[in-house]
Amino acid sequence: MSKFVSVLAFSLIASGISEAISYALVYRTDQFQHLKQKIIQNELKLEEEKQVVGGSGSGKHRQRRIESLEAMLSAARSKAGGLQLRSTVMVGVMQLLFIYVVNLFFRGQIVATLPFEPLSMFRSLTHRGLPEDSPSNACSATFVFVLGGLVFKSMLDRCLQLGLPKGSSLPKWVTNPEDVIAGK
Repeated sequence: MSKFVSVLAFSLIASGISEAISYALVYRTDQFQHLKQKIIQNELKLEEEKQVVGGSGSGKHRQRRIESLEAMLSAARSKAGGLQLRSTVMVGVMQLLFIYVVNLFFRGQIVATLPFEPLSMFRSLTHRGLPEDSPSNACSATFVFVLGGLVFKSMLDRCLQLGLPKGSSLPKWVTNPEDVIAGK
């Protein structure tokens, strides 16, 4: 097995272990599951409220209901973020341990070659742990491990759907800039 595939396999294993830690510490708890259901229900209510045109009640009353639902969503998301803090710290420590192990096994070895020469500000990232005389387009195991971890973690998050829904967590000025500019 090539060095590149070995580093990617190790990255996949590390991402899997990190997700297992997150599952054990956060995602399987009743408190998190309750918050997740509450967020999903409030997002659905918020979308229904925004879809209603003219419906029952005055515009001010409807606007107050929308603001109330947005406030409840924000509070539930921040509470869930607090629950995820312990898991985030543990996963960070585990990732540092995995990076140390990768550096231990692949120190000074070129595991990949980039088809271009990276900019000087990125060269320190791609050459971490490589000797100074290595080619400028060489890639270290640390760089491949970190990039693989980013890809595999997002793929696992999307496939397993353990975390919070990504719905309307973006600020209003990002999702609907016309309303913000118009002062609505």
